[in-house]
Amino acid sequence: MGEITWGTATATLAVCLVLVLPGGALLSLLLSCEAGDQPRQHFDAAAWLILAAGLTLALAPVALLALYLLGLRIGPGLVLGGLALSAALILWRQGPAAWTWLRRRHRLDVPLLALGLVALLILGSRLWAVRGLNYGLWGDSFQHTMIVQLIQDHGGLFQSWAPYAPLRTFTYHFGFHANVAFFQWASDWLTGNTTPRNVVLVGQFLNTLAALSLYPLAVRLSGRRWAGVAAVGLAGLLMPMPAFYINWGRYTQLTAQAMLPAVLWFLLEALDGPQANSRAWLLTGLALGGLGLTHLRVVFFVPCFLLPYLAWRLWRDRRDRQNLGRLGAGLAVVGGISLLIVAPWLWNLFNGAYPAIAAAVVAAPDAGETLNQAYLFHEIDWYVPWSLAALGVLGAALALLQRRAMSLVVAWLGLLFLLANPHWLGLPGTGLVDNFTLFLGLYLPVSLLAGFLVGEGVEFAAQRWRPAGAVALLLVVAVGLAGARARAAVVEPGHQMMTEADAAAMAWIRANTPPEARFLVNSFFAFSDHYIVGSDGGWWIPLLAGRDNTVPPLLYSSEAGPDPDYIARVNALARYVEDADLADGATVAWLREQGITHVYIGAQSGRVNDPDSPLLDAALLQASSYYRVVYHQDGVWIFELDPEGGSGD
Repeated sequence: MGEITWGTATATLAVCLVLVLPGGALLSLLLSCEAGDQPRQHFDAAAWLILAAGLTLALAPVALLALYLLGLRIGPGLVLGGLALSAALILWRQGPAAWTWLRRRHRLDVPLLALGLVALLILGSRLWAVRGLNYGLWGDSFQHTMIVQLIQDHGGLFQSWAPYAPLRTFTYHFGFHANVAFFQWASDWLTGNTTPRNVVLVGQFLNTLAALSLYPLAVRLSGRRWAGVAAVGLAGLLMPMPAFYINWGRYTQLTAQAMLPAVLWFLLEALDGPQANSRAWLLTGLALGGLGLTHLRVVFFVPCFLLPYLAWRLWRDRRDRQNLGRLGAGLAVVGGISLLIVAPWLWNLFNGAYPAIAAAVVAAPDAGETLNQAYLFHEIDWYVPWSLAALGVLGAALALLQRRAMSLVVAWLGLLFLLANPHWLGLPGTGLVDNFTLFLGLYLPVSLLAGFLVGEGVEFAAQRWRPAGAVALLLVVAVGLAGARARAAVVEPGHQMMTEADAAAMAWIRANTPPEARFLVNSFFAFSDHYIVGSDGGWWIPLLAGRDNTVPPLLYSSEAGPDPDYIARVNALARYVEDADLADGATVAWLREQGITHVYIGAQSGRVNDPDSPLLDAALLQASSYYRVVYHQDGVWIFELDPEGGSGD
C-alpha cells in the first residue's frame, strides 16, 4: 500500500463533474426545484446533486446501448463535448437560481454541514482503503476490467471478446462498465490512470454514492433532513456493507444499489410528487431503464417497494378517480419507457444462455438450494450488526406507530425477504434473488429506518433545546471518525489476485515470450464444480500480457464460445491437470498438444479464495527436467515446457 497519488486526487475532482453534469442537465431541463415561486420543501442542493449523480449512472448504459444500436462509436471527444454541453445547460437553467440562493444564504445550515462532513469521511475512508491498489480484488474484478477495456477498444458495446478471450457474444449487464468507460474517456488526459486502476477508483466513488444516495429518499419519506444525514452515516461509516464490496469486486450490484434510492425517489415524484407529469415520467423511465441495464436482480427490489406504495395509493384515492387515472397513466408511461430502453438488450440476453438459467430457477424449489438459503441467516449479523438492526427495528416501530411514509420501507423490507425466500409460501423462484444478494443490500432499508429514528430524536431535542443541532453535529463527527477508521481498513490482502509482483511478470511476458505462447495457470472448480476460476495473478495474463492462458473469464459459463464444445474443453483440461502427474513425460506431451508452452504461478501461489490445494506446485516443477525456470521474482514463477527434458533419463 502507498499514499494517495496525484492520479487519485485528480480523479476525485473529475468524477464530481462526470457524475453530476449529465444527470444534472437532464434534471435542470425536466424537473424544477421550486413549487410555484417557492423552493420545494426537502429538496435542497445536496439532494439535487445526489439525484443528478444517480441519474447519470442510469444515462451512461442507456447512451452506450443507443449508440451501439445506431452503429456509432464513442470516444473522448464525444464524451467531453457532452459534458461541456451539460455544463452549459445547467448554467442556463440553474445559474440564476443558484446565485440568488447563495446571496440569500446567511444562516449556517447545520444538517447540510453535517452531511458534507459525513460525505468527506466516507470518501476519505474509501480512497485510503485502496491507496496503492492498482488492480481490483478477487475474480469479479478481472472480468469487469476486461469488459471495460473491450468497451474502450471497440468504442462502445461489442460481441467479440478478442483478443483477450475466444468468446463471441456479450449478454452481461453493463451499467458499471459503461460508467467506468465514460469516466476514463473524460479524464484520461487529466489523471493518467490505467483501466485497472480506474475500475478500482470508480468502484470506490460508487461505494461512496451508494451511501449518499439514501439522503434524498430518507428526507422525502421522513420529512427530516437529519434522518437523511443519519441514514447516510449509518450506511457509509457504520455498516459493513457496502464498504466490504471492494474485497469481492462486486461492482455491478454496487452500481445498481447506488442508483436504486434515486430510482425510488423518481418513482415517488412521478406518481405522487408536485410534478407528477410527463416530464417526471420520462425521467423515471430513463432511471428505471438504466437500472435494468445495470443489474437484473436489483431491479426486483423496485416492485417490492412499489407494491405497498400502490396499495396505499389505492386506499387513499379510492374515491378520487382523477388521481387514480393519473396514477395508472404514470405507471403505464414509466413502465413503457423503461421496457423500450431494455428491450433490445433483453432480446440479446434471451438469445444467450439466460433462458435456460431462468427456467431452472423458477422451477420447483430444490431442497439443497432451500437449505443453502436458510443457512445464510446464521450469518446475517455479519452484514448488519445486531446493534444497528435494533435501531432499524425501533425506527420501523416508530414509523408504523406514527403512520408515517417511512412505513413503506417496513413493507418493502418484508417483501424483499419473501422475494428471496418464496419457498416460505410454497412458491417457486428460490435463487432468482437469493439471500446473499438481499443481505448485501440490506443496509439500504435498515439505514433508512434507523436514520428515521435518529432524525426524529434530533428533531424532538431541537424543539426543546436550542443547541441540539450543534450537539448532533459534534456526535456525527465523533461517531463518523470512528466509523471511517474501521472502513478505511476494510481491504483484506488475501483477496488480491493480481499483485505488483505479477504486474512486473506481465511486462516480462510481453517482452520475452512469442505472441502464440499459452500459459497453464492456477485454477479450481467453483459454482458447484461446474466452472473454473483463477486463483492468482495468472488469470490476468490475456488482459495485461497479451498472451493466452487456460482460464477464460468467468462469463464463459454464459457466453458463446468459438464452438459448442468450448465449455466442455475448458473444463476437461482443468480436470486433466487436477488428476495428472505434471512431472510425467506423457502429461507434458499432452499439454503441448493443447498448445501450452509455459506455466505461470503467481505471487499468491494459487491460494486466493483458499482452494483445498493449489493446482500448480513450484517445487514439483523445479524438480522435473521437463520444465525450465525462465522467470522467478518476488514469488512469481514462470516455467517453459521442455518436451525433450526427460530424454536422457
